[in-house]
Amino acid sequence: MINLIYIRAAIEAATGVRVSLDETRQLLLEEGLITRKQYNNDCYSGVDYGSLFEYDASDVNKQPLDLVEGLPL
Repeated sequence: MINLIYIRAAIEAATGVRVSLDETRQLLLEEGLITRKQYNNDCYSGVDYGSLFEYDASDVNKQPLDLVEGLPL
């Protein structure tokens, strides 16, 4: 499975240009980094991360420890 979100992030980090997920997939195909079959079937755009994991261990409402008031650093 090819995660287009991570690849797009790498492209943006290297070039400073943010491309769409469809453009990312097209670029991979044009550069010969993926096959036509992968282009059609194996490119994951990250729409449903829940299907990849049994449970979600993260809690977006928790503050990082260094931001919790009164906690020594």
